[in-house]
Amino acid sequence: MQQLLHPICLALAVAGFLLLLWPPRRLGRDKALTALVAVYGLSAVSFLVSLDPVWRLLGEATGNPATGILAAFGVVTVLSTLQLVVLAHWVLPGERARGAVRLCLAAGAAVTAALVALFLLLPVSGPVSPQAFTAHYLHDGVYQAFLTLYIGAYAVGEGILAVVCWWRAGGTGEPWIARGLRVVGAGALLTFGYSAVRLVDVAAAVFGLAPASAWWENVAWLCADGGTTLALAGFFIPTLAVHAVPQARAWAGAYRDHQRLGPLWHRLHDALPTIALQTHRKAAADRPPLWGTSWHLYRRAVEIRDGQWALRHHLDESVRRAAEARHTGAGLRGPELAAAVTADQLHAALAAYQRDEPPRAPASYADAGIRDDVRTPDDDIRVLLRIAAHFEAVPAPEESRSWT
Repeated sequence: MQQLLHPICLALAVAGFLLLLWPPRRLGRDKALTALVAVYGLSAVSFLVSLDPVWRLLGEATGNPATGILAAFGVVTVLSTLQLVVLAHWVLPGERARGAVRLCLAAGAAVTAALVALFLLLPVSGPVSPQAFTAHYLHDGVYQAFLTLYIGAYAVGEGILAVVCWWRAGGTGEPWIARGLRVVGAGALLTFGYSAVRLVDVAAAVFGLAPASAWWENVAWLCADGGTTLALAGFFIPTLAVHAVPQARAWAGAYRDHQRLGPLWHRLHDALPTIALQTHRKAAADRPPLWGTSWHLYRRAVEIRDGQWALRHHLDESVRRAAEARHTGAGLRGPELAAAVTADQLHAALAAYQRDEPPRAPASYADAGIRDDVRTPDDDIRVLLRIAAHFEAVPAPEESRSWT
């Protein structure tokens, strides 16, 4: 059962680790996320070292066939500590969180050091598979202490995890965070089945009773791996809500705005190819930018503004006056009026430029009056989206002669 479940859990832990790791620059700003990434990474290691080939490789490399058990128990102790570190950052304010983190790390370090000390006292025997290790060593007093310390620390950590998760889930106003914490809490409770089976094993060995059946061994691993999987999934749910979902929304918004600016950009680019940073990539600009979408959007906005600037010598005040009268009569006011008039001006200027009319003295676009309210590139993109919407609704360039 162990060798069947561990590869599945390993794959899930690696997937979560890689998803949370990117982009790496977030880790320096978010201590809880850094600890959570370490939890996923260490979970992957704990499953990896318990696989038969890796277990044997560790034994051969160190000269001690039992090294795998120390690696597995030590890594699980550290990741259990880091789970509590994540919760401390999530549920406690500033200094209280830092104090709780220091306490968790000190307790985790003490337990790990004690496990190493007991492991060094274990008798060295021949190679033993990870599935048979506990049964092989269970009647050794040192291993009984080693296993009891590990299970005790593990159960305490999972108990705290369950209590805090269920308590915090009831007090948060974020539904996805509450759901994630409840899943983590359920996973922590499920691991008690593994701890109970192992403690019964130790008690049976101490009192000379019959060991638990193979059926109970399977139950132990189902509880351990199932509980860990639930905890990893639960931790990922609020992380998705806080990081991945907003990033996905930002990407979708940038993609949508990039496409909405497309018709305006293409008309300007057809007339003025030099506005593009890479003039030979016009065809690529038609395809949705899957990576760096925000950069492509900002670049498109800059190029549209460059096109406006290049056409300023072909603006006609009569076009602006006629457009203002027409759109005011249609009920437009404020920024919406300025955007509609600017779209008309662009159509007329493009038509004049394409007819190779002599340049005039530079005039101003209607949207110049609202640029004082533009503070960020995103503000400018919102203005351009309004212009682009009206640009598609006004007459085509060949119909613009009547405005000039």
